[in-house]
Amino acid sequence: MSLREINLPDINRQLRNGDEWLGNVVVVNHWATWCPPCREEIPMLIEYQQEMKEKGLQVIGVAHDLLESTRIFSDQIGMDYPSLVAVTNGTELLKRHGNTQSGALPYTVVFDRNGNLVRSQMGKITAQDLDELVQSLL
Repeated sequence: MSLREINLPDINRQLRNGDEWLGNVVVVNHWATWCPPCREEIPMLIEYQQEMKEKGLQVIGVAHDLLESTRIFSDQIGMDYPSLVAVTNGTELLKRHGNTQSGALPYTVVFDRNGNLVRSQMGKITAQDLDELVQSLL
């Protein structure tokens, strides 16, 4: 799976493509507004993005949810990284990213600077988990 294969609308209904983030280490966090652990980890992801942006890290959220619910939540929590919405085929995208647990969320994957999927983690992620997943790639 390549970062280039991500083609999804963002919360403003603009189609986004993974090509725009090539050259960065990209953390893609699959989440949903109805998922408590997902909601709990987002403030940490916002902070992590702010701290690591200068080193070439980009966090991308992929919501498995309704566009309007995602937009409202993103605005409320102050999500300052791109929030894409898997309006259709979300389960298929999760499978392509290595999630074989029937679309269980949250699920986080890491792409290297060339856009290759290199690591993944099921379940709520911490800043320490992210450090272990991305530091060697930065």
